[in-house]
Amino acid sequence: MPRAWIDIRISSAALGAALLVSLLALLACAGAPTARADAAQVTVVYTNGGSRTLSLEALAGKEDVTGKSYVLRGGSGESTETVTGFSLETLIDAAGADPYKFTYLEVQRPGGGSVLLDNQEARDTSNGPPVVYATAGGTAFLRPSSGADDLNADDSFSAPQGITIVLHDEPLLQVEAKASTLRTKPGKPVDFTAVVKRAGAGEQLTYSWTFEGGGRASGPEATHEFAKAGSFKVVLGVQTPANPTGASDVLTIQVGEPSEGPDRQGGGKNKRDDAPEHGLADGPGTGSGEGSGTGALPAAEAGSEETTTPAPAPEPAETPETAPEPEGEEVSGELLTGTTTTPPTQEQQLAEARSGNLDDSNGGAGGGVPAAAWGGLTTLGLLGLGGLLEARGLGGLLPGRRHGGIA
Repeated sequence: MPRAWIDIRISSAALGAALLVSLLALLACAGAPTARADAAQVTVVYTNGGSRTLSLEALAGKEDVTGKSYVLRGGSGESTETVTGFSLETLIDAAGADPYKFTYLEVQRPGGGSVLLDNQEARDTSNGPPVVYATAGGTAFLRPSSGADDLNADDSFSAPQGITIVLHDEPLLQVEAKASTLRTKPGKPVDFTAVVKRAGAGEQLTYSWTFEGGGRASGPEATHEFAKAGSFKVVLGVQTPANPTGASDVLTIQVGEPSEGPDRQGGGKNKRDDAPEHGLADGPGTGSGEGSGTGALPAAEAGSEETTTPAPAPEPAETPETAPEPEGEEVSGELLTGTTTTPPTQEQQLAEARSGNLDDSNGGAGGGVPAAAWGGLTTLGLLGLGGLLEARGLGGLLPGRRHGGIA
């Protein structure tokens, strides 16, 4: 048999075997479902950017939502769906994240966009918790409706490739205030509109408007008239039952032409160039009406181009300490002289006596002779006088004495 015929037969057999294998594979695929429920998965993205993917098959038996009936409300009516699956809180915990340490999360839709839920909504069980469950088409998500006005049909969907849940730690609610005009005239109405940039799905929003100079309003839209000229702030606040603090935005409306100097915030009328935009001026006012008065404000609010810092007041001179009064017994008497002389010591007196330097100031009687010497001389004189008198009375005993007198 020619070699060419042998090669042809081998090639035909190999081709037939390949076709048979392909046919068997096609038959196997045709008999199997297009997607298996045990292939459902969820990926949780942490606030720091890390992530973890969970297989619902691996979590089988830990479902915390079992045979729960949910009402789906939409524009075309209502329907009911009964599911068994996992709450968002259970899945976040299973992924190793803290269900309480995030501000809001987003459940991403397969075709783009996402369902936003704040932390409380993600864990709320009053109408059944938000749930993830396996279906024949992959992984499904359902957000419960909070009431007849909360349409949630569009927030129930299935994703063949699995569902991604992204956790965030920044505030969820974001709002913006808009006005029909930012410059107007006194008495002319201005329309205001609240734009919610980001909010939780199905959240009930409460709107409040506060107008500087007086006036309040509620609702997503408001109208206000400013009675006088000036620069006025308008504050929009939006709150939710789960977030009473909410979010806010501020607009500034200029009513009339600005007065000389800086704009007068709140309609102030003080004409001074360095007057603040609103409130009381620093020092006596020169204008009339609300701009006058006293009261200090920071220079940045005063609107002046240059601020002079006053020189600091001189520090008071230190008061000398008062000498303490001498202790001792109180005495009385007449002051003879204002000069005090310290009396010489005994050693000084003896030394002066030995050297002959006798001074009246040291207690002498005068002439440079100390008092002790004068006393000695006086004693000797008196003794001599006494002896003379005694000799005159004993004249007869003296030699050479004659009768009748002294020879």
